[in-house]
Amino acid sequence: MAVKLRRRALIQENLVIIIFLAVVHCFVIWLIVEYTQYGNTIAWIKGNNIGGSPQKIVLELKVANGVNLSHQRIKPRSSEHRYRDTSIGDSLETFLMDCRQRALVHGYFRPYKGYLTIALPAVRRLNGSTRLVEDTLNSLIVSTLTKDVPKILIVVFLLTDDPVWTEKTGNQLYDKYKEHVDKGFVQIVRGHRNGLSKLLPFPASENSEERQRQAENLHYLNIMAYAKNLSSYLLLLDEDVRCQSNYIQKIFGFIQANTKPNRVWFVLNFSHSNLMGQLTKTSDLLKAIKLLIVLRYDVTYETLIDYIRALKGQPKKCQIKYPPFRYANMKRKTFLHKNFTQS
Repeated sequence: MAVKLRRRALIQENLVIIIFLAVVHCFVIWLIVEYTQYGNTIAWIKGNNIGGSPQKIVLELKVANGVNLSHQRIKPRSSEHRYRDTSIGDSLETFLMDCRQRALVHGYFRPYKGYLTIALPAVRRLNGSTRLVEDTLNSLIVSTLTKDVPKILIVVFLLTDDPVWTEKTGNQLYDKYKEHVDKGFVQIVRGHRNGLSKLLPFPASENSEERQRQAENLHYLNIMAYAKNLSSYLLLLDEDVRCQSNYIQKIFGFIQANTKPNRVWFVLNFSHSNLMGQLTKTSDLLKAIKLLIVLRYDVTYETLIDYIRALKGQPKKCQIKYPPFRYANMKRKTFLHKNFTQS
């Protein structure tokens, strides 16, 4: 009996130590984001050798209390956009807004802020098919009532660095959904050549897992940076997803049920998947972007969400009882980035 009691006491002590270290870790990350002058200078040489010397452009990012990134739009001498940090006046938000303007392929920006932005990532499949993303789009369009269309924006993110595939796929989707794109209900966006890669200058790595994590973080940076301030909330979906006809009412009701003075939340879950169906406030996205820039490839997006959820004071995962979103393949529980090559 005494041995069992000592063993139980030892387990309890170890558990307390683990919890304490986790709290300290979260607190340190919070200090880094909120109260430290974290600076990173990115310099690269790129230009057309005017006068025998190449153009040198420096983008300086200071992640600190209030975000202190400044930039000056330089009129490009070629087709490429160039930036220089002036260290006065502007902020990271201005830079992200400029990147968002260049990311839009088809569609237009509404003159008002919506209620919900639905992010729908699409990757290049081995057979070049867009059937999976089209199935999700069709399900969303059919299930959205006409009166709710002005409140909702569906953004299709073409997450690849292949400009030929991006242009071809973007035109195909625009031809099929021209009516919805032209009225501002659907936007088609590219995830490359928009300037955001300058914020995550990953070093070359021979480790395949690290390269994949780098690509994933850049994809999520594209989604968060583009969706910021488009609507009040951001919902992350995936290809090959089906939604219920009353999904809007369920989302509105669950948000209202969790919006109380004594309840704090960072993310709400509307599916049984790990990431698909996550809903966040767009007002929190800037902090997530800052933290992702600080940690870069040292953390996955899923871990990043858990960090911020703890920092915001949300004690546990908050999931709706009857989720309105599910994968068409019921056995599939993993998110997009683990299924790059599936058809």
